[in-house]
Amino acid sequence: MPTARPVVRSLPTAEAEALLELTRDLVEHEVAPLAEPMEAREEFPRELFRTVGKAGLLGLAYPEEYGGGGQPYEVYLQVLEELGRGWAGFAVGVSVHTLACFPVAQWGSDAQRAVPAGHARR
Repeated sequence: MPTARPVVRSLPTAEAEALLELTRDLVEHEVAPLAEPMEAREEFPRELFRTVGKAGLLGLAYPEEYGGGGQPYEVYLQVLEELGRGWAGFAVGVSVHTLACFPVAQWGSDAQRAVPAGHARR
């Protein structure tokens, strides 16, 4: 079996590096420990979605003025890869969430894209 080699990341900013470090920490402490037991129970990780949402990882590819992270897709995709390292199914769920937001981000009205009252902008 070949020896695993670390992935060399190309990140455009220090903020992107911090996001990836945050993601690695979440994967180690929050995501990976839940993967096997929740899969065994066939349970949806609702609280885990809330956790990564509060961490700012659910809207990375969308503009900050609409509550997103304002990050380029290359950063968003690297965050997905890290999440998938801990739980592939969860990373797919984050990807589906992001894709489901695209029509509103692209073609929604300003009112539809507005950050709801009580939600902090990133």
